[in-house]
Amino acid sequence: MPSRGTDCRARRHSRCGSPSPATVLHADRLSVQIASTCWPRPFHTVDRPHRPSSSPPTSTSPRGQYVKDDYLTDADMVPVVRDLAARAKEIRARLNEIVKEYEDFCMTDYDGDQQVNLATQRSQRYTSSIVHEPSIHGREVDKNNVTKMLLSEVRPMSVLAIVGMGGLGKTTLAQLVFNDQSVRQSFDKLSWICVSEQFDVKKITRNIISSLRKQKQKALELNDLQKDLIEQIEGKKLLLVLDDVWNEHSAPWDSLCSPLMATKLCRIIVTTRSRTVARLVQTMPFYSLNCLSSAASWSLFEQITFEGQAPSAYSSFIQIGEGIVERCKGLPLAIKTLGGMLRYETNEERWKDVLESDLWDLDPQQNDIFPALELSYSHMPVHLKRCFMALSLFPKDYHFHQDKLICLWKSLDLLHTDNVWDKDRTGRLYLSDLLKRSLIQCNDHVYSMHDLTHDLACCVADEEFLRFENGKPVQLSKDVRNISIFLPWSGAISKLEHFHGSSALRAVILSSMEGVGGPIEISEGLFLNSKQLRTIVLDGVSLSIPSLPDSVGNLKHLRHLVIRDIGGLVLPVSICWLFNLQTLDVTSSGNLKPACIPNGIRRLTNLHTLPVITVKRGDWHCNLRDLKDLQNLSGKLCLKGLDNVNSVDEAEEANLCSKQHLQALNLTFPDGDWQYCEHGQEPVPNTASHEEILERLRPNSGLIELSIEVCRSCRYPSWLGDTSFSKITMVNLEYCEFECMPPLGQLSSLKYLMIAEMSRIRRIGPEFCSLNPRTKGFKSLVTLEFDWMPRWLQWSGVGDGAFTCLHTLSIQHASELRSLPCELSSSLAQLKLRYCKGLVRIPYLPSLIKLDLRQCNSLTEFPAFPMLQRLDIGQCTSLVRLPDLPLLKVLILRDCPNLTTDVHFPSLSSIHVKGAFRDELLYHLMNHNPSLENILIVSESIVHLSVEPQNLPSLLTLRLSCPNLQCCNGLDGLTHHLTELKIYGCPKFSVPNLLPGQL
Repeated sequence: MPSRGTDCRARRHSRCGSPSPATVLHADRLSVQIASTCWPRPFHTVDRPHRPSSSPPTSTSPRGQYVKDDYLTDADMVPVVRDLAARAKEIRARLNEIVKEYEDFCMTDYDGDQQVNLATQRSQRYTSSIVHEPSIHGREVDKNNVTKMLLSEVRPMSVLAIVGMGGLGKTTLAQLVFNDQSVRQSFDKLSWICVSEQFDVKKITRNIISSLRKQKQKALELNDLQKDLIEQIEGKKLLLVLDDVWNEHSAPWDSLCSPLMATKLCRIIVTTRSRTVARLVQTMPFYSLNCLSSAASWSLFEQITFEGQAPSAYSSFIQIGEGIVERCKGLPLAIKTLGGMLRYETNEERWKDVLESDLWDLDPQQNDIFPALELSYSHMPVHLKRCFMALSLFPKDYHFHQDKLICLWKSLDLLHTDNVWDKDRTGRLYLSDLLKRSLIQCNDHVYSMHDLTHDLACCVADEEFLRFENGKPVQLSKDVRNISIFLPWSGAISKLEHFHGSSALRAVILSSMEGVGGPIEISEGLFLNSKQLRTIVLDGVSLSIPSLPDSVGNLKHLRHLVIRDIGGLVLPVSICWLFNLQTLDVTSSGNLKPACIPNGIRRLTNLHTLPVITVKRGDWHCNLRDLKDLQNLSGKLCLKGLDNVNSVDEAEEANLCSKQHLQALNLTFPDGDWQYCEHGQEPVPNTASHEEILERLRPNSGLIELSIEVCRSCRYPSWLGDTSFSKITMVNLEYCEFECMPPLGQLSSLKYLMIAEMSRIRRIGPEFCSLNPRTKGFKSLVTLEFDWMPRWLQWSGVGDGAFTCLHTLSIQHASELRSLPCELSSSLAQLKLRYCKGLVRIPYLPSLIKLDLRQCNSLTEFPAFPMLQRLDIGQCTSLVRLPDLPLLKVLILRDCPNLTTDVHFPSLSSIHVKGAFRDELLYHLMNHNPSLENILIVSESIVHLSVEPQNLPSLLTLRLSCPNLQCCNGLDGLTHHLTELKIYGCPKFSVPNLLPGQL
């Protein structure tokens, strides 16, 4: 079913705003007026060869007269309108009227259809410092954190911003801090100002003075007001709260703060929804407020809804109430609003209605949620509003990645930029803007929306963006332009038989709720009835027949075709006639069979996004020649199946060097397809080697990322490492049979380098850094990784000045490598050495912070790194001692049976010991490092443990998992200050009679 019903459309129009009749009439009148006063060109001369004439003719016409000119004939003359001056005067007068109307209306970037009736939706918001603290739930930790930040700041003037989405409780938190006794006692003057939407410096200053004097301030000029304010606060300690700030410009803020410098001490708390505002005003890190916990949410709802009632009186409503609270997702405003609606409500059906209703269906007289959230929407520029509306195409609780969202915006043509190759950057800016406005959240590079913000997006989107889900029949209104259909996972074929499209459709998105949805069978009516389609996206669904019908060629307006993760997809030949196509994305991940693209895509000259092409053999399939005329390609291009390139000429004609907008290139020789192709793959013998193919596939010099995989060439191409590629930041070489390393150090912007499965490399010498001895290699490299280098013996030739920015070095499965260059960068902070069995020496690295050693069996010791904070050692059987490490905080040991130590680690806070090791090592580590806070021991060899409580004053957690452990002396003396004692997997150990209350 649709994500929102048709019965609430009228209400949505009234809430979200529509152009008033007067506005429309005015706009139409203006356009008609301009159209009726088109300015004719009064005189026109046609460029002709000079033709002298002794007596140029002169004549008149009913509408005007010809201009006499010795060099013009009758054919060259254009009549001049007699009333031109009068008409020009009328036009100028009308334009002056328009300018005056513009100034009278004070139009801004935020004016538009959506704001016409905002005045009827909400009134000016006012807040005060008064708060009833017993009614506040779940904010004690936030209050303490903000109070601590406020009072611990040492600078004379500081600003702390509290940031969060609408209705989250920013004002409430500020009230709690403002009324805290320790805060109030720290200041001489306190003032609370509700700023709201208009940041009027004069008004705010006047209100501050009135707040301090406890009387209304007369209207004066700003200069007089600021002088008066200085008199009030000079030499005093001032706490000022500016609630609900929207201003994003520095000039008004600087003007407001100027007189506040007269204080002895000034602390300002700003509450805002915008991170841009927070970054503008902050002098300390802003405080990001989160939603309430589940327990605090229910406690708040219960207090509001059932206050004064016995639990038995509302027991039948608890289950529904918990569902309502869960729907609120920890937003206090929503909990209060819905709880208030149900206060003393005894009708169970009414409770169910509230649980199941959409945001805009609730009683408008009691609904404070929508106006509060809508305020954030109304403050967005028009281009961002449409991007926000498009988020309604995703279901609730949907987690999306940046690339997927930007791809959606691109496919819907919502990214406003004149440069088609700059859309990704524009999309990232839009996404960042929505994040700053607290309309979306980000966690570990995954984005999501609060359910109520999602409801807002659905409401303002109306029928321009519509979502169907839950496997219900799809029936379209004639006005719907962009739809998404989210399918549940099912083993049965879904025919979508009700989905035949419509002439109004511009975009269709088919996706799955989780995993792979379908399989589905798309009606051919979609392609026959929706000839205005611009976008088709099939993402995460499977097709009953992995192909598109030939009728897709009828969609002459199609711009974007995205079909991801459909194994063995076959595109029809008719796709090559979609001349307006800009995006053709048939990416498949994992072990899915790659898509078959027909020969002839060379005709798609408007194509600018083509993430992957798999070259196959046979006349039906596309080949590298198809890329020749696709000069607009941009972003990333992956060429798979280069094994199937028949000749050097085919690689040459791809003409990659001319594609100036490509930023990332992946060249992979296998095609990943070991199955039969219905169009055949004739076994035509190759006439080109991998070396020749790579040589001819030289990319443009503006490339940023390059990857070459599974290349059976002993020599690298001459262009790899060429200094002309000054913009490359990432290079990945995997499964290549190069016998020597290319001069990658010559790439001046290279930051990330990954080299793996280079089985023929035996030595890396100075050529790796540069072919020119005077050039210092790897000026910008930050991360360098080597993996599976089985024959690598030596790394030398690193001169002074190379690797100046290197931060992370990882070498794994290089069993023959003996040592690392002594000249490695002094900036190296992280070093990982795993399965390097022949390694005997590590150079001195003064900036090293993290060291990870695993199965380096020939290593007996390593230098004392003065900055090392984390040391992880595993299966290093020859390692016998550890050096002095004054800043070491975390030590992790795994199976180091010969390791002994009597050194002292004065900063050590955590030790994790697993496997076999000597008893005296553990005793020393546990009892000679008084700063220890956490101990974890997992070992089968431990039988007895001894701890000295007096030497472990800081210990907080102790976890033991030792199957053969029988006793632990001194354990009972630790319990008075431990916060966690966990003993598991120790069947032979008898736990002493500890006091549970002490743990």
